[in-house]
Amino acid sequence: MPGIAAPVLAALTQFAVGGLWAQTLVPLPAIQRGFFVICTLSLLAVEAIVLWVLGATAAGPTLLPTGTGLPLLGAAAFGASLLAYLVSLGLAGEKGIRFTRAVALLLGGGLLGLEAWGGGEGLGPLGFPLRLGNAARGAGLLGLAFVGMLLGHSYLNAPHLPLRLIDRLSRIFLWAVLARGCYPVVTGALLWAGGGLAPGLALVGLQEHLLLVILRLGVGVGGSLTVALIIRNCLRLPNVQAATGFYYVAMLSVFLGEVLGRFLLALANLPL
Repeated sequence: MPGIAAPVLAALTQFAVGGLWAQTLVPLPAIQRGFFVICTLSLLAVEAIVLWVLGATAAGPTLLPTGTGLPLLGAAAFGASLLAYLVSLGLAGEKGIRFTRAVALLLGGGLLGLEAWGGGEGLGPLGFPLRLGNAARGAGLLGLAFVGMLLGHSYLNAPHLPLRLIDRLSRIFLWAVLARGCYPVVTGALLWAGGGLAPGLALVGLQEHLLLVILRLGVGVGGSLTVALIIRNCLRLPNVQAATGFYYVAMLSVFLGEVLGRFLLALANLPL
């Protein structure tokens, strides 16, 4: 799949997996199930788009379709588990909901692992764990921004909700942005020490795609960090409505950053 399509699909998959993970930070009894239904419906719609594109481009239902960079069967299994979780939200008790969500989380993590396994040439023995860590951090960041945005809307309909729910989510989001910003430094140090990607090759890759690197770090990390700090300031007032608005901006900055990061990973094997 040429061009930007594969990085966008990878980012959408991260979004679906991360959105499911971020839901676990909101306790089931603390909010109406409608919140989880809307969140899961959105994630299922995103995963359906990924499956539709993969199905249209893959030659067959192989585990790792050539050229797509995303495992078709893994995506299908994760989509089915999301649907089962959605059904359980309407029909099952709390134990059933937790079980189906745990299965979906397991399959989502496996999907990220399969996608990370399908590359990493030039990164040496650290290729798989570094690619997996890169995908997991991106998924967490996207999921936190999305769930924070939906949770903020819940306060408009149910102002009695305790502020601690969105306050905790915003703190975790801030730390997740900081961890995302530190990851390229940690990755570079590990590759340098472990004999993976040669420093000269890394420098060549950085020079050739310097504008993309600046945009990826400036928008995806710097922009997201600025918005995360503004959200924290809004919640200190507290002003949940303003914080919700800034979560929209966070969604844009994080998603753009992750797409650019995936593009750099495909172009120059740089896990940024």
